[in-house]
Amino acid sequence: MQSLWHEHTANQFTTPLELRVYSSRLLGQEPALVLHGGGNTSVKTQVNNLFGEAEEILFVKGSGWDLETIEAAGFAPVKMDVLLSMAKLPELNDSDMVKYQRAAMIDPNAPNPSVEAILHAIIPFAFVDHTHADAIVTLTNTGSSSGSQGAANILQLFGKRVLVIPYVMPGFALAKQIYEMTQDIDWATIEGLVLMNHGLFTFSDDAKTAYENTIKLVTEAEAFIEASLCITAEAREEADEKPLEYCDDEINIDLIELAQIRKLVSAQKGSAQVALLNSSKGSCHIASHPMLHSIASRGPLTPDHVIRTKRIPAILNDDFDTELGHYAREYIEYFDRYQSGQTMLNYAPNFAIWQGKAAISFGKTVDQALIIEDITSHTFDAILTAEALGGYQALSPADIFAVEYWELEQAKLKKAASVSHKPLQGKIAMVTCAATPVGQAVVSHMEALGANVVELGEHLEFDNLDKCQEAAETAIIDYGGLDIVCCLGDDPSNLMLLRACEPFLAHGINPTVLCVNHGALPVMNHDSIKVLHLNCSSSQILVSADGTKLLVRKTNGEYPQTGIFNLLSAITMMLSSEYVPHEEGVTV
Repeated sequence: MQSLWHEHTANQFTTPLELRVYSSRLLGQEPALVLHGGGNTSVKTQVNNLFGEAEEILFVKGSGWDLETIEAAGFAPVKMDVLLSMAKLPELNDSDMVKYQRAAMIDPNAPNPSVEAILHAIIPFAFVDHTHADAIVTLTNTGSSSGSQGAANILQLFGKRVLVIPYVMPGFALAKQIYEMTQDIDWATIEGLVLMNHGLFTFSDDAKTAYENTIKLVTEAEAFIEASLCITAEAREEADEKPLEYCDDEINIDLIELAQIRKLVSAQKGSAQVALLNSSKGSCHIASHPMLHSIASRGPLTPDHVIRTKRIPAILNDDFDTELGHYAREYIEYFDRYQSGQTMLNYAPNFAIWQGKAAISFGKTVDQALIIEDITSHTFDAILTAEALGGYQALSPADIFAVEYWELEQAKLKKAASVSHKPLQGKIAMVTCAATPVGQAVVSHMEALGANVVELGEHLEFDNLDKCQEAAETAIIDYGGLDIVCCLGDDPSNLMLLRACEPFLAHGINPTVLCVNHGALPVMNHDSIKVLHLNCSSSQILVSADGTKLLVRKTNGEYPQTGIFNLLSAITMMLSSEYVPHEEGVTV
């Protein structure tokens, strides 16, 4: 791993907080260190209060901020004396910890401090960097059923240069454990803290040194892993053991089956989902691993990932309905085994491994699914590496449950659930004539309603059967399914396109064909597909001032924008789940 520190750039920053922002972003730019809000950083400095008195303040990453894009406003300023006093308490529940940390902030408009704020405070250096480095966590997660070798890996690699911290729940419990473990140590003799199954802390009074200590320790871990893999491969060769081989051929995906999987998972979740196929090498290798069921059911790389991915994936083969039902029953049993009054989360998987093919990530939005894909891709690589080193070993289900149902995480989920739901969220739509002004208005409107839209701009994009088939498959490849086809105008190729889309629409969520100013409505072979008709003007002629075809025309005292507004309003109404089709269609 290479240092990204640029001296000329760093010299432009004059305050500790400015340097903190700079080096935090350097950490956030490297996915092998932190992913999607993971990790946290801090800086200790003095601030003059209202009375002109200097106070020691910890600026620590605020909840909800990402290190890759963090700004000064993303750091919560908390009084050091309060945090240090909290570390001395014999016990403190997490809700009270959050409350008292917030009460100790000097800016009430700042975000909530990280749950690791107390831990950052007790490390006696100005700059503290915490990452979930893949190489470090891979080593700590290496072991077998007979015992963990993770701590031995760290000891062999770093010796006494780091302090190894046994896993404990993040938050006050972790801060308290480290506070007690470090009472008699000379901090100057260690370069970092390695938290088992969790990550790495480095620190210094200099921003560059703290950052480059992270890079140095992670680079050493990467080199250790590479050397160990070579030794393992040589040992297998001497023992005449056949190395594990993976098929490098392109995977063969049945797109109809992918659409079926998406529909079944959406039904379990109670809302439309996108289903993104992860065709990375690690994903395909995991899916074809002979011990797939064993290694995929051991748990996430770090416990914080469980909020995004759940503890384990669903494993699918060919009986998707039965396999997803089995996953749901096992999740309910898992919850019942460890719950103590919490409300159960949805039992559907957040990702699945399609045996012999690849992984699939699910989400209400593409962004949600991509986050899960990123996390699982890093996890797959770590699992394969750990298996080659001696075996992948995650935390116990009880430990993972404690984080998945942590009161602080539950509060975040409830807050996210309160955000208004878009009516077409998770739906996948195809719009023809999308290159026209009206087509672009329809596309933008459907995206604003939450839909993921495949745009067909010109007639030539689907003027023969092969092109129509390719257009239909694009929706499945990009999003996992197809729910809506909106045909703008009476183009003969629309019927050919609909025939190509029909097998996928049959596995869509409330599948709908909306024909706008279409001469004759198509007849679909599948009864589940609704066909709706929308007529957008009293005239069948589509005209515009510049000759471009539009679906509305200018009339006395009426602007085209008015007609477009009416068109979009009608589309919203007709695509709503409550809409009951009229035999004669709708005219606006």
